[in-house]
Amino acid sequence: MSLIVQANLLLKQNQIKQAESLYRQLLTQNPNNIDALWGLGKVALALDSYQPSYDIFKRCVQLAANASPLWLSLAQSCQKLQRFEEAEQALLKAYEIKKESITTLLSLVIFYCQSNQLAKTKKYLDALFSIAPNNIRVFCLKVRINVQVILDEHAQSFLEKLTDKTNDLTQKEQVLLHYAFAQLYQQSSNYKQAFYHFTQANELQVLQVSFTVADMEDYFSQLIKAFSSTFIDKIKQEQAVNLSRIKKPLLTPIFIVGQPRSGSTLLEQMLISHTDISSAGELPFLAGDIAQGIWQLTKQEFPQGCAHLTVKQRESLAQHYLANMHTLAPKAKFIIDKMPANYQSIGLIKMLFPHAKVIHISRAVKDVSWSIFTNNFDAAEPYFCSMSEIVNYHKNYQQVMSHWQQVLPEFIHNISYEELAASPKESLTKLLNFCSLSYQEKCLSFENKSRHIDTLSDIQLRDGLQRNIARTWLPYQEYLPVCFNELC
Repeated sequence: MSLIVQANLLLKQNQIKQAESLYRQLLTQNPNNIDALWGLGKVALALDSYQPSYDIFKRCVQLAANASPLWLSLAQSCQKLQRFEEAEQALLKAYEIKKESITTLLSLVIFYCQSNQLAKTKKYLDALFSIAPNNIRVFCLKVRINVQVILDEHAQSFLEKLTDKTNDLTQKEQVLLHYAFAQLYQQSSNYKQAFYHFTQANELQVLQVSFTVADMEDYFSQLIKAFSSTFIDKIKQEQAVNLSRIKKPLLTPIFIVGQPRSGSTLLEQMLISHTDISSAGELPFLAGDIAQGIWQLTKQEFPQGCAHLTVKQRESLAQHYLANMHTLAPKAKFIIDKMPANYQSIGLIKMLFPHAKVIHISRAVKDVSWSIFTNNFDAAEPYFCSMSEIVNYHKNYQQVMSHWQQVLPEFIHNISYEELAASPKESLTKLLNFCSLSYQEKCLSFENKSRHIDTLSDIQLRDGLQRNIARTWLPYQEYLPVCFNELC
């Protein structure tokens, strides 16, 4: 087996560092080995090193300008770096090279859908359908963006294939189809069949999960123990002493935290209408780079390692994070990191960024739990695809947030989706005041803009602020498990 085949196999198996070693070995033999360069770029992307991946892919397309997959990879990096115009050009270049590539057409449809460019979305979707009318991802995309809205003969053919026990569908294809049919049945008010397909999709996803929420409970306990009130008070005192020495950074991060499907994307879209605020989207840096940095500096994992960080080390980690954010938005004064799971890192955020703004957004527990259950998340996590696990995770989330409210009440601004929807101007005025910013009327006019939204809310938010999405679980009440009805 050749080195490049070995390296590609390791990358596919998520053995990132081993793959990187082989790619680098190949590049010492030939610095222009396009396959090794491409692989190294994919390694950088997998490690969330967006600028290095961009630089590598840029070199790739210079060396092999007629290879459409290289342009698709470049487009990925551009999107991660929030360079959407350049991403579009890279996608169109890939399309120009090979117009009948299903992968390229899918990428274009998704990109234009996320950018709210509906005419272009339809153009490439029509081209895609003409080439691959029986492609499962094409059909599911049509359902998701509300082009396919009825159970017609074409849809029935997919349903028959899905229900055929001898089908050759992959697990991922089955999941996509179950979510698609759940949406179609829901639109026709056939809630029994819709619930069946939601359940089947989730049960298939659970098969990909290797742990449970119960396995995480020790971590949550350690988190609360590590960031005790005594430790937090110590951090506050140190920061008060060093206040005159440490300059306020030019870039202030705003962390929007909470559970997924709580309204974080809605809030983000409102805030980035403000002239002083940009967004970097959902970033993995705190749980990735910074957590890795803590281990390297202290030889202890997060959160235990936090107690062993020196003031200098904390400053170094903060600068590393802010440098990454500056790359994404060089001219921003405030920049949003809206990774919901950063609620777990509020103590760390206080340690590293005393000037940061933390916004905790919540939503009625049954509404948010149902929304999680009925949406298809990319990550295979138990609290995304099992109602009992969603309920258990919510209890841990509540416990952790309750702890932060006790030890850092002044550091967190709390807002609910319901109050934001009911009184948007009043809610945003209070929030912006917390950020030391003044209210701007344009924050309420975010719909129908060609902004890129790459979350599950991309389609929903195009119609603006919606006040009628509460209690969408009610038609399913008779099918819901006991644990759901115990949520309060």
